[in-house]
Amino acid sequence: MYDLIIKTALNSMLRRKLRTVLVITMIAVSLWGLLLMQGIYEGMTEQMITNAIKSDSGHLSIFAKEFRKEKSLKSQIINIKPIEKLLKKQKNIKSYTKRILTNGLIATASYSRATQIYGIDLQNEKKHSTLDRYIKNGKYEFGKKSKGAIVGYQLAKKLKLKVGKKIILTTQNINNEIISISLKVKAIIKTNNMSIDETGVFIDIDKAKKFLNIKGIHQISIIFKNEKNIISFQDKLKDKTKQLDILRWDEMYPALLQGRIMMEQFSFVSYALVFFTATIGIFGVVLVSVLEKLREFGILRAIGTRFSILAQIIFLESFFIGIIGFLFGAIIGGATLYYFNIYGLDLSSFSDALDEFGMDAITYAVIKTEYFVTAFISVLIASVLSILFPLRVLYKSKSVDVING
Repeated sequence: MYDLIIKTALNSMLRRKLRTVLVITMIAVSLWGLLLMQGIYEGMTEQMITNAIKSDSGHLSIFAKEFRKEKSLKSQIINIKPIEKLLKKQKNIKSYTKRILTNGLIATASYSRATQIYGIDLQNEKKHSTLDRYIKNGKYEFGKKSKGAIVGYQLAKKLKLKVGKKIILTTQNINNEIISISLKVKAIIKTNNMSIDETGVFIDIDKAKKFLNIKGIHQISIIFKNEKNIISFQDKLKDKTKQLDILRWDEMYPALLQGRIMMEQFSFVSYALVFFTATIGIFGVVLVSVLEKLREFGILRAIGTRFSILAQIIFLESFFIGIIGFLFGAIIGGATLYYFNIYGLDLSSFSDALDEFGMDAITYAVIKTEYFVTAFISVLIASVLSILFPLRVLYKSKSVDVING
C-alpha cells in the first residue's frame, strides 16, 4: 500500500515537470542565499569578537577596583602572586597576560592626538593574543633598551607616521606630574579593534612602570580553552578577590554582544522568508495538482478509498518537492560556505569602509549544523502547512459532483 502511495505521489509531482522544477529551484536558491548570508554575516560578527578578545579583553579581564571608571594610576593590582597562583591551577585557562594602561598624548613634529598607552610584555602577548600577527609594517619588537613603540594603524595614518619616525608620549605619572618620553616607531599594528587601531600605542611594560613611577599593573587578560566555564570561574574569582573588578568580554564590549544578538534576529527573519517562500511555492503546486485531479480523487473516494490515503499522497507530493529543494539548496549552500570558510570572502575593495567599523577585509564564513537543521525544519513545516487548504478543498468536494463534473 505504501509503495503505491509513494509512486502515486511521485507521478503526481512529475505530471507538471516544469512547474515542479521551478518551485524546487526557487526553494534551493532561497536556501542557498540564506545559508551564504548567515555564514558570512556571522563570520564577520565572530571575527570582530575574536579580534576584541585577542587584542584587548581576553575572555575575562581582572582590573583594580574602579580603575575602568576613574582611570587612575593609583588603582593598581599590587599583590599579583596570589592571583597568578590561582590562574595557574586552572586547567581550562590557555594563557594570561599583564598590562599597564593609561591615557596620554602622542605627538610628532606636526601633529598630536589623544592616545591610550599600553604597557605590555611582547613575549607574553605573542603567546596570549598573537599580537605579532597583526603587524602591518615594521618588526614585532621594542628595540634596544626598549626605546621603541608599536602604534595603531588608524592613529599612525592620522599622524602620518611611518616605521622609524620619532614620537613623544606625554601623560601624568602617579604623582600627577606631567612627564614625557621620546620613542621610535618600530611597527604599525592593525587589529581591527577600533579602540586600539585609532588610539593605541604599545610600549614595554617595565619601561611603562618606570615612566609612570608605579609598581603594580592595571589589567590581567585571560583566555580560556573552553568558554563554557567562564561565568563559574568569574564568580569564583569575585568571591576570593573582593577588591578587584572582574569582567567578561561581553561586559567590556556590549556593542559586540548586541551585534551577536542582532545576528540571531537576522537569522530568524531570514528563515521566516525562506519558510514563506517554500510555503507559497509548494502551496501553488499542490493546490493546482489537487484541482486538476479532483475527478480522479472523487472516483477513488467513490470506490471506498479512505480520505487519509489521499491526504498521504498529497502530503508526500508536497514533502518530496520541499525535501528535494532543501537538498539542492543545502548541498550548494554548504559547498559555498565551505569555500569561504577556507579561502574567505575578499572585500579588500571596501577595506577603507570596513576599517571604520573594525571589520576585516577578508571575511571567513562560519558553518554550523544548526543552519541546516533549522532550514530542514522550516521546509518540513512549510510542506505541512501548504497542503492544509488543498486538503480542505478536497474534503469538502462531493464525489458525485466532481465525477459528473
